[in-house]
Amino acid sequence: MSFETAMKRLDEISVQMEQPDITLDNSMKCYKEAVELIAFCRKYIDEAKLTVQKLEEV
Repeated sequence: MSFETAMKRLDEISVQMEQPDITLDNSMKCYKEAVELIAFCRKYIDEAKLTVQKLEEV
């Protein structure tokens, strides 16, 4: 999965969770997926930072 795909999915989840008729079960599923996507994005950013740091050392 790309960073951009993960961010797009997070945006979709945000819209879903704002719906007044979302069930608690669906809300919890969305929340779980969002937490996983956020962790993925953070890791991706951390790895990108390390790559940039290594390139700057050269």
